[in-house]
Amino acid sequence: MKPFAKGLAAGLAIGVLLLLILALYSFTSGTPEESGQTQDLDPLEAPAEISTPEESPRDTAEEPEELFLEPSEENSGNTMQEEELPEEPQPSEVLFSFAGDVMFSDHYTSAYDQYGISAVADDKMLSAMRDSDLFMLNEEFPFSLQGEAMEDKQYTFRTDPRYVSIFQDLGVDMVSVANNHALDFGMDAFCDTLDTLKQAEISCIGGGYNITEASAPATCEVNGQTFAVFAATRVSPSYDWYATDRQPGMFQTYDPSMLNAAIAEADGQYDHVVVFIHWGIERNEYPEDYQRSLAKGYIDAGADLVLGCHPHILQGFEYYKDVPIVYSLGNYLFGSRDGDTLLLQAVFPDDGAMEIRLLPCRRQNGILSAIEDPSALYRRLTELSFGAEVSPEGILGRTAAD
Repeated sequence: MKPFAKGLAAGLAIGVLLLLILALYSFTSGTPEESGQTQDLDPLEAPAEISTPEESPRDTAEEPEELFLEPSEENSGNTMQEEELPEEPQPSEVLFSFAGDVMFSDHYTSAYDQYGISAVADDKMLSAMRDSDLFMLNEEFPFSLQGEAMEDKQYTFRTDPRYVSIFQDLGVDMVSVANNHALDFGMDAFCDTLDTLKQAEISCIGGGYNITEASAPATCEVNGQTFAVFAATRVSPSYDWYATDRQPGMFQTYDPSMLNAAIAEADGQYDHVVVFIHWGIERNEYPEDYQRSLAKGYIDAGADLVLGCHPHILQGFEYYKDVPIVYSLGNYLFGSRDGDTLLLQAVFPDDGAMEIRLLPCRRQNGILSAIEDPSALYRRLTELSFGAEVSPEGILGRTAAD
């Protein structure tokens, strides 16, 4: 038994040795793929060891076009720079509205106290006045509570200065005080008017503390265009009402030489010169010869638009050297008087001829309201005019035969 056990032990040792040698040979001579084995990767170390493919999904994917837009002949330059370039200035017009005689009686002021500005004009007319770049009218009364009424004068007017708020509510920018009622209650009341308008920031034309102020135009720049607006009177109850070097008062144009010289000077300094005159005969539908003569003299001096009031009714129009003349704007808001009137609108484009538009309105129970069908009024105004006509659309122009 001992020899057999020894032989078995020796055989087992040799067999184990051979198996070890065979296993070692298989391990060193094969690869995982060839041996069918897989290689486990440490997930913490694998990213550092894996190389990026030469063409990754990021490189082959189509990028958004705008990120790689290359300048071309059709699309070149810096877009931001093009957007930052200043825009070319666009033509800009100026709308200048004018109204005739205004006088606030107790009827107006009491209605205004109770209902506000809606007791004076309806919404359409209020919008037309307020939306104008400039709005001017004739103030035919003093703002004052002092003074004595002028003796032997049939009608005298005045209004409490606090009612200057009506002008402000209407959108008034400037008024003429060159008329036959400005000094109804004397010089102190007239000076109250000047002070009241100044405090309300409403330009006062045709009157002042001396002749220099009274004869000076109101000047302004609107939408790049410059204006000089003069006012004067050819109707006055007394020579004592005229401004002098040492006395307050109005600017008169019985002798037009001073006004014509001022117009000529302004014509060289401003784009547009407007002249607003108190003249004519009350209730006459046609202007006097002297009105037509004065108007042509103002235009020869350089006026671009001539307007008038005082007759208390509307008169016709005329063109002289292509410049429109408006002889009477009539009553606009005058006491308790009702009747047809108009808001005249002059449109000044910065690259063309001025256009005159009419906005017909009616005072009824003291309230201004637009006239729905003004065709009859347009025909009548054309009949009263000299070489001028009003179109069905309310545009003033020269007659075809003129």
